[in-house]
Amino acid sequence: MATVMIVEDDPQLARMLAALLEFEGYSVRICPTPERALDHIREARPDVVVMDFYLGKTRATEVLRSLREDPELRGVKVVVVSGDDQEAAARAAGADAFLFKPFSVEELTQRILQLG
Repeated sequence: MATVMIVEDDPQLARMLAALLEFEGYSVRICPTPERALDHIREARPDVVVMDFYLGKTRATEVLRSLREDPELRGVKVVVVSGDDQEAAARAAGADAFLFKPFSVEELTQRILQLG
């Protein structure tokens, strides 16, 4: 099964998503800070990254641009999630998929399967 990295600054939400994905059979890693996201992705080599659009003072677009500029990491698949309509911005920065919050586990696992 695929490895998924969750980049989420809300620890409770990150743990909940991790538990739900692990129940579905995924191997899950959590990166709690956007500042360390590239290091965590480089170390874990996830198949898919699930990233919140709003990460404290940082936006997913900043992390995505850095990810897409890195020759070693640019191929990593990324699903951005947000309660706001940020799909155009997320895709322009390099997101492979977008989900509106709240979303179901089925919707998330479907996106992960589509990208894998």
